[in-house]
Amino acid sequence: MTPESSPPSRDSGVVARLRRAFRGALVWYGFVLPPLFLILVFIGYPTAIAFQQSMFTEVPGGGQKFAGTYHFERLLGDPVFWGALGNTVLLGVAFLVIIIPLSTVLASMLNRVRRGATPLKVIYFLPQLTSSVAIAILFHYVFQPDWGLLNGTLRLLGVNPLPLWLAEPRYTLTGSRAAATILAVWAGLGYFIIVVLAGLQSIPNDLYDAAAIDGASPVQSWWYVTLPSLRPTFIFLIITGTIDQLARFSDLWTLGGPGGSPARSLQSIVMYIFQQGFVGSDFSLSAAAAVVFFVIVLIVTSIAFWGFLRREFSAVR
Repeated sequence: MTPESSPPSRDSGVVARLRRAFRGALVWYGFVLPPLFLILVFIGYPTAIAFQQSMFTEVPGGGQKFAGTYHFERLLGDPVFWGALGNTVLLGVAFLVIIIPLSTVLASMLNRVRRGATPLKVIYFLPQLTSSVAIAILFHYVFQPDWGLLNGTLRLLGVNPLPLWLAEPRYTLTGSRAAATILAVWAGLGYFIIVVLAGLQSIPNDLYDAAAIDGASPVQSWWYVTLPSLRPTFIFLIITGTIDQLARFSDLWTLGGPGGSPARSLQSIVMYIFQQGFVGSDFSLSAAAAVVFFVIVLIVTSIAFWGFLRREFSAVR
């Protein structure tokens, strides 16, 4: 057998596979590197600067002096910070407690609609496409205690005294926090309904057929088949809804300004960070608050992952 007709060696096949793998890796890195670069520039670098700024103090002349944990001690001793953190937690919990059951019931009803379901989905989802600032301006007029739409309707119904809504800083069902929660639920309800509806449509019909054979009523099928099957959907909504509520800013700013008026009842942790840095020019304290907020979000995400998603990943494995 001549050298020209000899079969290709095993080494040449390995080299060819390595070349194909290298070309495939180049394509993969070509897609991944641009967004990774943007994440590092717009998220990683500012995060590192915030950590650095929280440990230093500005000195006359434009320099900085190492301050250690001084700004964190100031932060933890600031009652305004704790009030903003409490508002953030309270508004987030109230939002999730209301919107998840409400969206589940409405999505279950919408799932049974055979004709005209698409226009209803569009109507429910429209607030999600609207600017949060525009929604806040609209609700600012709705909740005006003297001439607002809501109190005007209550006046016609003979309600007396009328609620103060955005002028009431106390913890009441008709106070400023309640008004902000109603706004958030109205704006986010369409998104939650669409996600729950997608979860409902992914449930196999065989489960309902088996429940019917066992003599289960529609209510029992909904309780024992639908709700357990929606567990992954609820986990997703709880995690994303929690993170979204922790970062709530624009609508609360529009309603109450940087101080979260009235009496800081609408000031969230993000508004506190903004006010200390860009209104009060105390960037070190603002950076310390941002670091604490970063740690809180990291802890909440970790708890949600290990508490909710570990079972799902274990089931997949």
